[in-house]
Amino acid sequence: MKPIDEFSYLQHNRVPYDSRSFMQLYFPILGNDASSVYQYFVTFFDDGTRKHKFSEVLNHLQFGMRRFEEALVLLTALDLMVLYQTQDSYLIKLNPTLGNEIFLNNAVYRRLLEQKIGEIALKELDIKIPANARDISKRFSDVFGDLKLSQTPKIESKIQFDLDSFKRLMVRDGLSFEDETNDVVSLYNISEKFGLTWFDIYQIAKETAINYKIAVNRLSTKLLVGKETSDSSEFTSAERIVISEAKQSTSFDFLEKIKLARKAKVTKTEKDLLVELAKMNFLDEVINVMVLYTINKTHSANLQKTYLMKMANDFSYQNVTTAEEAVLKLRAFSERKQTSKQSSKKTTSVPTWSNANYENQTSSDTKNRLEEKRRRSLERLQGLKKGGD
Repeated sequence: MKPIDEFSYLQHNRVPYDSRSFMQLYFPILGNDASSVYQYFVTFFDDGTRKHKFSEVLNHLQFGMRRFEEALVLLTALDLMVLYQTQDSYLIKLNPTLGNEIFLNNAVYRRLLEQKIGEIALKELDIKIPANARDISKRFSDVFGDLKLSQTPKIESKIQFDLDSFKRLMVRDGLSFEDETNDVVSLYNISEKFGLTWFDIYQIAKETAINYKIAVNRLSTKLLVGKETSDSSEFTSAERIVISEAKQSTSFDFLEKIKLARKAKVTKTEKDLLVELAKMNFLDEVINVMVLYTINKTHSANLQKTYLMKMANDFSYQNVTTAEEAVLKLRAFSERKQTSKQSSKKTTSVPTWSNANYENQTSSDTKNRLEEKRRRSLERLQGLKKGGD
């Protein structure tokens, strides 16, 4: 997009500008630049009579192309504008602002505004119906029930996320938000990015929760991992068993199985350690591989935190996100360690004669010369002793 590019307005698309709702609801989210661009388009709307250059907007608003493009991103994201690209120009469709009730009933819009102005200021904008007020309005079907209505396209808000249903399931399962204001916005972003319904998102949120709290970062990791595939042929049969078991159990259940096999119980310190690993955004399948490797290597019925955390730090740095990746990393580590041991044996500073299997292959001439030197040394030593006497 360049300043010399042309645009036109969509015909029959004049929208009313409600300055009150715009300033109360949209301005805190949009900021100065995007607000100015929207006001410009609404004010200079010409019903698509001719084409304009973007440079006209830039000249009037007194800022550059980069800020203009960033403003368009915000306006289209908040559904105040739709930007179309044609073969040789751009087409702008404007949308009106929403009123307080509709805007604040949208869970995502509400949380975005709350992030900017705070919960107290947000509540001041709520429409409050007195508790003793009774709705006696008629339904549409009560008045126009006899009309035969043709099917028309249903126009919905761009942002759809059934937060009320999401929260009801959270109550049922004992889940809660870590930071509801930010988490709700993140959940919608994930829903839109992956094309999932609120219910799909909830199922994964429940699976990846940490101590019954929604963990948005783990949820994102789980969705990204779901798109990856690994070739099972590169693993041994034993490795495939480990991977399969690691994927089937939660980290606590997996550790509990190992403990039972060793006639031991999971300690509180170990539970806390599993939570700590989960907060590093590791999925349970990766934690399970690390746990199994640690216990096998330390030959203990208890998790050695120092050993496990060293491995976790390496995995975090290497961005290990699946059980398959974890197994491959540990295999490579074991192979390097084995090679290092073999190399150290070859280059050891310990003399070869210290080896019990060492065979003396010194020649007879060399032996005779060494023996002669030894004899002369003894004679000189004896001579020194006599002189001393």
